[in-house]
Amino acid sequence: MNVSIIINFATAAITFIFGVLLLSGNLFPGGVDSSKLMFGVVLIIYGIYRFINSFTKIKQAKMEEERHKIIEKRESLFNKE
Repeated sequence: MNVSIIINFATAAITFIFGVLLLSGNLFPGGVDSSKLMFGVVLIIYGIYRFINSFTKIKQAKMEEERHKIIEKRESLFNKE
């Protein structure tokens, strides 16, 4: 597994957790402030976006690897003659 993928998942998880903590009031206790709620929602959405984006990158990398394997097999079949 690539280090950048691990960093992307860790960043997504941390961002999502901070968003949930901010919305629940555990991170900055006190009164309900609209900017705090808005920032919490933005952090949660951004965490979900990074998580989905990381899965998409993994899927694209696997598809690209399979495509290269198919091309190599095709080339080896054509070059055997």
